[in-house]
Amino acid sequence: MTDATKDGRVEGGTNEFPVPKSKKKNMLLYLGVGLFLAIVAVNGGIFLFAPGLISKEAAERGQGQGTGESTRGVYGHIYSMEPFLVNLADPDQGRYLKVKIVIESTEKKPDEEYQQRLPELRDSVLTVLSTKRYQDIFDSEGKKKLKEEIISKLNQLVSHFRVKTIYFTEFVVQ
Repeated sequence: MTDATKDGRVEGGTNEFPVPKSKKKNMLLYLGVGLFLAIVAVNGGIFLFAPGLISKEAAERGQGQGTGESTRGVYGHIYSMEPFLVNLADPDQGRYLKVKIVIESTEKKPDEEYQQRLPELRDSVLTVLSTKRYQDIFDSEGKKKLKEEIISKLNQLVSHFRVKTIYFTEFVVQ
C-alpha cells in the first residue's frame, strides 16, 4: 500500500479514502425538488378545476352590479358590419363620414335573421347617417344620439332578436 499524506491524497494525486458530501446540500436539493413539485401540483389543480369556479363568480358579480341596464354583465352576440361611407347633409360643404359599426344583440347565439335582413339593416343605417350634418355628430352627445337613433331603426326591422347597443369602431369625418 502506498503512503498517504495527511489530507488523504496519494502521491499520484488521487484520494485514497472518499470525503463525505455535505448532508445540507442534499437536503436543500430535496426541498427544492419537493417545492417545485408542489407548485406544479397546485397550478395543475387550478388549471383543471378553477375555470368553472371563476366563471360562476364573474357571472354573479355581473348580475349583482346595478348599472342602470338590466342586461349589463350579460353579453350578447356581436355582429360586425362593413364600413359605411356617406355624404353628410351639410349644404355649405361637401363632407364625408366613414363609420364602422358593430352591433351587440340581446341574444347569446347568432341569429339567421341578421344575415337575411342585412341589406335592409345597412340601408336603414345609410339613411340615418346621410341625414346628419357635421354639427349633429361632431361631439360625444351627438354620437350618443346617433347611436340611439340607429338602434331604434334597426329594432324596427328585426323581430327575432333585439339590438342591445351599437359600437362605433371607426368614425372619421372629412
